[in-house]
Formats: sequence, C-alpha cells, structure tokens
Amino acid sequence: MLTVQRLPRDFQLFIMAVVLAAAALLWLFATEIRWQAWPELLMFMILITVTSTFPIPHPRGGYVTSTTTLMYVLLSVQEPASALLVAGCGYAIGHATSRGWVPWRTFFNGAQMGISVGLASLVFRQLGGSPHTPGVVSFLLPFTLASLVHQAANNFFVTSFFGRLRQTPWVRTWLVEFKDSLSSNLLTVPSAALLAILYVFVHPVTLLLYLISLPAQRWAIQLYLQQKQIYKQAIDSLVLAIDVNFPQGAGHSKRVADLAAALARKMRLPDPDVEAIELGGLLHDVGMIGLEEFFDPVNQLDLSVTERIRQHVLMGAEIAAELPRRDVSKIVLHHHENFDGSGYPQGLKGAQIPVGARIVAVAEAFESMLAGGFPYQDRSSSGEATDAIRRQIGQAFDPRVVDAFLALSTEETPSSRHGKGGL
Repeated sequence: MLTVQRLPRDFQLFIMAVVLAAAALLWLFATEIRWQAWPELLMFMILITVTSTFPIPHPRGGYVTSTTTLMYVLLSVQEPASALLVAGCGYAIGHATSRGWVPWRTFFNGAQMGISVGLASLVFRQLGGSPHTPGVVSFLLPFTLASLVHQAANNFFVTSFFGRLRQTPWVRTWLVEFKDSLSSNLLTVPSAALLAILYVFVHPVTLLLYLISLPAQRWAIQLYLQQKQIYKQAIDSLVLAIDVNFPQGAGHSKRVADLAAALARKMRLPDPDVEAIELGGLLHDVGMIGLEEFFDPVNQLDLSVTERIRQHVLMGAEIAAELPRRDVSKIVLHHHENFDGSGYPQGLKGAQIPVGARIVAVAEAFESMLAGGFPYQDRSSSGEATDAIRRQIGQAFDPRVVDAFLALSTEETPSSRHGKGGL
C-alpha cells in the first residue's frame, strides 16, 4: 500500500489542505444542513455510493463514474452544506468500496467531490436558481452554469492531484480535461434538470428513475473512452507498418517514443504535452512507409535519394494531421530541424522549433546511433552516443533538452531500453 509519507511533500500538503478545507466548511455550516430531511439525504448518499462503486478507468489516470447526474440534481435541490456532506460521504464510501481502503486517498476523493458539489450548489443559489420555479432564467441557466462550476472544480482537484504527484505542471492539463469533458457533461444537464423538477413537483422517490438510466450512462462513458482506445489502436497499426518498413529495426519507434516521453517528464512538461510528444515519437518516421527501397545496400544515397528521404517529414506530417491531436503533426514535421537553423524542412531555429520536435530529435538521434541506422553507418555504444549528443549542444540540439537527457542518463542505463536482439 502506498502511504502518504512516501509521497512528495507538496503533494502531502495539498491532500491535507483539501481534506481540512472540507472538514472546516462542514463544521462552519453544520447548522445549515437539513437534518430533518435525513431520508432524502440518505437516499442521495446511497445512490451516489452505488454509482461510484463501479468506476471506469480513465486513460490519463484516475477513474470516471456515472455520478454526474446525481451530483447535478443534488446541488439544485439541497442546500450547499447538505450537498457537500452527502456528495463527499457517498463518493468516499463508493471509492473505498471499489478501490480499497486507503485513508488519505479515500478522504481526499470525498473531500474534493464534496467541495466541488457544495461550491456549485452555492453558485446555483447565488445566481437565483430554484427548481421550484423551473424557468429558463430562474432555473435552467443557473443550473447549467452551476454544472460547469462543478466540472471545473472537480477537474481542478483531479489534475492538481496528478500534477503534484507526478511533479508536472497541471494548469494546461486542467484546461484540456475541462474541454474534453465539457460536451459530455453538458449533455447530462437536460436529464439532470428533469430529474430535479420531478424530485420537487412529484416526489423525491422519483430520483430512483435514475437507476433505469444508469446502464445507458455507463455505456455512454465506456463508448467515449473506447474512442480513445480505437485511436490508440490506429496508432499501433501505423507503428507496426513503420517497424515493417523502417531499416532501423522493429521497436525503434517505441524506443524513441519512450525516451522522448521520459525527457518531457524530466523537463516537467504538462501531461497533455507529454502525450503529444510520445505520439510524435511513435509516428516521427511514419512518412518512411514505402521508402524501404531507398535503403537497399545496393543503392547509393546520392543527392536525389537523400532529398527523397527528407520528404518523409512532409508525408508523415500529412498522415499525423488526420489524428485528433494537431500538435503531433508539427512534431513529426519538425523533428529534423536543428537548433542552429541548419535542419529541414523549413530551417527553423531555436524556439521556432516546437519543443516536442526538439525532444524527439534528441531521442531519435540517440536511438539511431545505438542502432547504426540512417544516417549513421555504425552502431555506437551508449557512452559514445551520449558524447555525440553532448557535442551537438546548441547546434543540432536544444541545450535544455540535452541537459534533461544527460540528467536522465545518470538515473538509468539508456541501452537497457533495447530488447533482446537489439534494433
């Protein structure tokens, strides 16, 4: 079990701050909790516990649950203090049930969800929202804005959690997560609003209708995450095609991607940037597909052949541009630019070159030297390749990336990345 004492100091402080903030808010506003409505609060808590007991793993880390609709209803029909208590307790119990009892993690998840829902409930009321007057201005607009507050707060806590745990910037990750989940959360608003109106005007027990839609909601979440899996499978197919055609041997693209991602993390780039750089590393030579004839030993690499090979960055960028991540295409296009402007295809220099391309350039050069593949004639040892990278600081390679590479090389033996049989 991972204990909180083994985690980074600022991460520990963040966990403690969130938990203590939730506890302090409950203590300060305990008198505003509608204890007389305990049957309704208990029903909400049970439903939240049940739905959060069956989480779906998220590709970027963490889990996704089907509790969003319940949280939206809760923030509109209960006071902020009641919403904080019920959401926090229900989510914590469900989390502990599904993932095991880890005290700091359970308390954090309950606290962050309680604060998110309580804050959204407060915004709903401050905007004049009330489910008892279900008009556009009096209910639907405040309800929608409150749902966005809940989403933003929840994304903030989760991305801050992983950012501090991984020691990487979290603001850009937060914005990406908010954007990615925006459409699905907005689609939840109509059904949640209807349940809130039925809850007020018919009977609170109508909330049990939510259970009918639960399988459909889980299916929708799984479908959304499966799209990301299909995306990954398409990448894997392209990588397989590269391995079949590329002269530097099977696994080259994967090794470049792994090293590039490690460098990006060493430079403490945000998670979305690390993902793009890893994809750029996987696909950096996708334009080589179909060019295997130019690497036949009987063919001499004259000027025309070399120019043809250099076109692979343009073709690769066109292929990568079809992917949802547009920044991957720029990495593929510019990974042969040199820091001093002597590279191709556009002769960019310094900060003009995307940082992802500068990172992939170092990763590919190192792996290619170890393999003895194009444009290098002979295999180099790890030490020889590292020295060659060091000599090109400020010329071919970004000094900041090389510094990260050298620091990384002292932490592990880079040649250990190569599997049995080499490249």
